[in-house]
Amino acid sequence: MFKKTKSLFSGDPFADFAEIYELTHGDKDDDLPLYLELARASGSPVLEIGCGTGRVSLALAKNGFSVVGIDLSENMLKIAREKIKQLPKAVQERITLYQQDMCELNIPDQRFLLALMPYGEFAHVLERSRQEKALKAAFEHLVPGGMLIISMSNWDAHEQRISYKGTPIAHWGHSMPLTYEGVFYDEKNQQMITRYIAKGYDPSVQIAVHVYIHEITDKDGHLIARKTNVLPIRYIFRYEMELLLEKAGFVLENIYGYYDKSEFRFDSRRMIVVARKP
Repeated sequence: MFKKTKSLFSGDPFADFAEIYELTHGDKDDDLPLYLELARASGSPVLEIGCGTGRVSLALAKNGFSVVGIDLSENMLKIAREKIKQLPKAVQERITLYQQDMCELNIPDQRFLLALMPYGEFAHVLERSRQEKALKAAFEHLVPGGMLIISMSNWDAHEQRISYKGTPIAHWGHSMPLTYEGVFYDEKNQQMITRYIAKGYDPSVQIAVHVYIHEITDKDGHLIARKTNVLPIRYIFRYEMELLLEKAGFVLENIYGYYDKSEFRFDSRRMIVVARKP
C-alpha cells in the first residue's frame, strides 16, 4: 500500500511574492488571443480560477465579458483591485473578485459558460484528493455544455532530480544549479531586479520545486535585498489529466501544445487542455 506524501508547503506561496510576480508577469499577453477566442465562442459569464493580479480577467472585461475571478492570495488580489480602479467604470462593473481556494470554490447562485485556469494554476494543487476536489468544484460551477480550459507547463525531462521528501527547504536553491532569467525594472520604486531560478524534480511524487532568487538593487546599483521564493508544482501527464477530468465528469475535447493551438508533442512548451461539461 502506498503512503500519502505529506506536503512540505501550505497556505499562500505568493504571500510575499505578489509584487515581483506582477512586475515579471504583468505584461504577458501571448495567451490572450486564445482566451478571447474561446470566450467569444462561449460567451459570458467567465470564471477565472487563480486570477492572480488580474491579467486575464482584466483583458476579458475590457473586451466586454462579465468575469468572476478567484484566487487564494490576498496580496495578488490586492494588486488586481488596484489595477481595476484605473479602468473605466463600465469595465470595473464587469469584474468581481473573491479570495477563495479553488478546491473550496463556492460562487452562490451563479453558473458559468467558460472556466479558465490560464497559466499553471492547477499545477499548484499538489495532492490528488485536492486535484479531484478542484475539478469537481469547477464542474459544478459550469452550465451544461460549459467549457473548462487548463493551461500548464509541459514536463521538462532535463530538470535536475531531487528528493522532495525530507529535504530542508533552506537547502533548495543552493544544491541546484542557478539559471539567469533576466533583469526587470521597477519604475515605481526605482529599483532593478535580477532574477535567477533553480529547478529540481522528484519523479516519485511528480513534484518539482522552483526556487526564484531575486537580487534587488537601487538605481545606483547598490544591493538592497536578496529575496528567495520557493514554489512547488505538480507535473501532470496527459493521460493522468484525462482520467482526472473524466472522474470529475468532463469530456475531453482537445489538448494543445501552445497558445496557437498547435499539436501537443513531446517538445511542447505547454499542455493546454480543453474539456466540456456534457
